[in-house]
Amino acid sequence: MTNLNELIAAYAAYQTDGNVGTALHLIRQLRGAGKVEDAIALANQWAAKTATPMERAQLGVDMSYLGMFAQAEVLLEEAAPQLASNPDASYQVELELSIVKYCQGKFHQAHLLQKSLHAPEWCEVWTRLASPNQDNSWFLPYLDKVLHKQPVAGKSILISSEGGAGDLLQLCRYVEKLRQEGAAAIYCSAPRSLHGLLRNAGLGIVVAENPDDMMRDCDLITWPFALFTRYQQSPYFPRAADSYLTLARDYVLPESIQEKLRVEAGGRQRIGLTWRSNSGVRHEPFRSIELTTLLPLLENSSAEFFSLQVGELSEPERMLMAHHRIVDLGAHLRSFEDTAHVMERLDLVISIDSAPAHLAGARNRPVWVLLAQASDYRWYDSQRYTPWYSSMRLYRQTRLGDWQPVIAEMAEALTRQG
Repeated sequence: MTNLNELIAAYAAYQTDGNVGTALHLIRQLRGAGKVEDAIALANQWAAKTATPMERAQLGVDMSYLGMFAQAEVLLEEAAPQLASNPDASYQVELELSIVKYCQGKFHQAHLLQKSLHAPEWCEVWTRLASPNQDNSWFLPYLDKVLHKQPVAGKSILISSEGGAGDLLQLCRYVEKLRQEGAAAIYCSAPRSLHGLLRNAGLGIVVAENPDDMMRDCDLITWPFALFTRYQQSPYFPRAADSYLTLARDYVLPESIQEKLRVEAGGRQRIGLTWRSNSGVRHEPFRSIELTTLLPLLENSSAEFFSLQVGELSEPERMLMAHHRIVDLGAHLRSFEDTAHVMERLDLVISIDSAPAHLAGARNRPVWVLLAQASDYRWYDSQRYTPWYSSMRLYRQTRLGDWQPVIAEMAEALTRQG
């Protein structure tokens, strides 16, 4: 999130020397400050002024972050062939180009691009770009183990860590496809908060407690997003019509949570809420929302709300929760396994695009997801229903940063449902 001093400094630099470098910096600061219209106007102004392939590529990436997908696609497609001799730049441009194509519903074009970027010859590049200080020496001994098109029958496979908890929850559906191809053993590296859930999920995987050792001992290594490109033939296949994660039947929630859930709802709907994330992914500051933005929902007297928000709450959030009698479960949740069992006792989950939303979908629990206009590419261009989860309904912005009509529509739907 951009602070005022940073924005002022960026504006001053641009006023002093209005070149493409200061323009790009100002665009990013404006976006970080939530000044979307100003950022878009400046990006459009410079679209015809970029002189080099690298400048066009950089502006295309910034346009993509602003949800200007069609404009970004033009610049990125122009720049891509001219940057082919630069492996690092070529990889990043091709990846961003696949993203803007997914976001416009051009699934097959996008998928071919992304599948090519998961080929073994790109592993050295992307592992280096993703490594601290671009030092991927930890991975180089295992380059010949990267799973691409080779058969997996009889092989032990490690699904290595990539992305966040929500990404793994969404993409672990492909474990079954590995099983169907005859994989002998499947190990998975995951955040500790997911360990219990994955052990009991019925996926037939072993949680890798020591991923470094597993890299040495397994036959093949892959990643969640690589499985996406391997198995997702179209936006609609494989499609999870029902829950693909099971829960332990003998699991016991903490007494502190059970006590809060025992309160009689008096016929009201029980709704879980998640409104922000602290992960700092590229979709911020537009993925998360302020709790005050949800006021039209919180004022619905036919619903009882439960916070599933994990982490420190601000004082304004605590005051608002107290005023609207939102039950704070987040403070008592120890893991995603706790969260999953809580969701079984709720009628609906309303969430931003984060792990709880994917968890609800994977369990086939009713969930409404708030999507920014420039949201993750895996939502494609879907406006209300998504082939990823049959129990999920999407509420997507039409203007980046403008939640008011989205929340109003959701509040109306909640009133009708109540």
